[in-house]
Amino acid sequence: MTHSARLAAAFSLVSLLPLPAAAQIDGSLDTTFNPSGGGRMAFAILSRDPAETPGALGWAQVTPFKVLPRGDGSAIVWSNAATPYDLPISAPSVPVAVRILADGTWDPAWGASGGGRTVIYVGEDYAWRGNDAVATPDGGSAVVGTIDNPDGSSDMAVWKFKANGQADSSFGTGGLRRLRRGGLPSDAGKALQLADLDLIGNGLPVPNLLIVAGNVRDGLSGPHGLGLAILGLNGAICSSSVPACGNEIGGDVGQSTEWSLLRIGTQLCPNGADMDVADVTKFDAGVGDAIPVLIRGCGDTAVVKHTVIGNSGAGTWRWMTNSAYANNGRSLVSFGPGFMVDGNALVHAPLPDVPLGNESLVIAGFRAQPDRSQPLMLAARLSRSSFTAVTYDADPPGDSWLSPGAYADTLLRQPDGKLILGGGMALSSWTFGDALLMRLNADLTPDASFGNLSASLPGRQIYGYSIAGSDRDNRANAMALTPDGKLLFAGYAYASNDGNSRYGSVMRVRVEGDRIFANGVDGLP
Repeated sequence: MTHSARLAAAFSLVSLLPLPAAAQIDGSLDTTFNPSGGGRMAFAILSRDPAETPGALGWAQVTPFKVLPRGDGSAIVWSNAATPYDLPISAPSVPVAVRILADGTWDPAWGASGGGRTVIYVGEDYAWRGNDAVATPDGGSAVVGTIDNPDGSSDMAVWKFKANGQADSSFGTGGLRRLRRGGLPSDAGKALQLADLDLIGNGLPVPNLLIVAGNVRDGLSGPHGLGLAILGLNGAICSSSVPACGNEIGGDVGQSTEWSLLRIGTQLCPNGADMDVADVTKFDAGVGDAIPVLIRGCGDTAVVKHTVIGNSGAGTWRWMTNSAYANNGRSLVSFGPGFMVDGNALVHAPLPDVPLGNESLVIAGFRAQPDRSQPLMLAARLSRSSFTAVTYDADPPGDSWLSPGAYADTLLRQPDGKLILGGGMALSSWTFGDALLMRLNADLTPDASFGNLSASLPGRQIYGYSIAGSDRDNRANAMALTPDGKLLFAGYAYASNDGNSRYGSVMRVRVEGDRIFANGVDGLP
């Protein structure tokens, strides 16, 4: 059968299907989400002042970092917003949350700060920013970030909020738990995970604990080490009296309570570079005790550090490096010294019918030249002792727009085992490009049922964004599956042609995975 005949047969078959079942499920935009925007919506945060409402779209500097879907179809989108709004993108920013309703509109009634938003505020003498967030069982959210102090030091911090966006006063002090270690530390809270952990060693995991991962350094210069802390949903940090809480005693300045965190030395990067935590995950219950942490900034190597809560062999139950993994508890991904490799996202992605496959991990990021030019999307599957890494381009052969590259910034696993990478690609230069999604099969091959970028580039889909009649640069920085199986991704879209300001943007797309989540088909309530 010729290609044309196959297409004709396929279209004939589609025409016989009921209308909802024929809906596009290949990553196309869901036009029922903000119909006037065709599946897209944009929002602006114009001020850090909680008394000022955002109003209509205007110049802004907004970069989303997390999407948290809710059971009613809405989602909380956490972003960093530079303020005041007319400062460049590199200006100090503050974390801001908005609620996007299931129909793709901004909920003006949600939030604690007026104008449909919740703004995290610390104080005029400080700078602060968010890096990661998780949904909590009570319908709220917890956010991890960094507080920069007037003396040049910085601290890891965790904030907790109720479902309505109000600060949870039962958490820490007024909703804030600041991991202040004393002296002049240069700490940064980077990643957050909610997990059940067996801290005592009695086989009874404590539910709903927050794993906080960040960069730790004593003093204002030198390479960072890895810091991991455990918090309860009341903001209490794992006590120094419990060996499993870690190997370093800390105590908040001005408070008498002591707590412990796990601190791992500065030589986490094989080349001794200054590492930066990118992501943290946890194996499912019954799979393994390792808590993998993705580290970037290591030059030609992407690193996943494995830690474990368990018996050290001396009868002591503690949090330590997991020596069951190679390289002193490190999984290393490298293409050799002629490349630069960065991992940006990490998921637990078990494989069926493979020994130890339920411990398998996948990272996403990019591989580039040593100067970070010409990036290609990267996905790597990691076992205890080996890795398989693949790169992917986003430039169709013969395309007149020569792309300087593409990268993955976020990653998720569908319940059927397929993987979706989210990030961006450039069309002519890095001042112009589109958000990019790519779906992979479990073996990291492109899923040809997803995307329509090019027949020669299966599994990929790009998403343009037109604002005020111009096609603007935009990216995918965070994404999540909704309860009915669609995919929400958030990122930034340039608000001006000169690239000096950014809106937050949210898009919703249809994915084949929704057959797994819901009884029904796309197009039905």
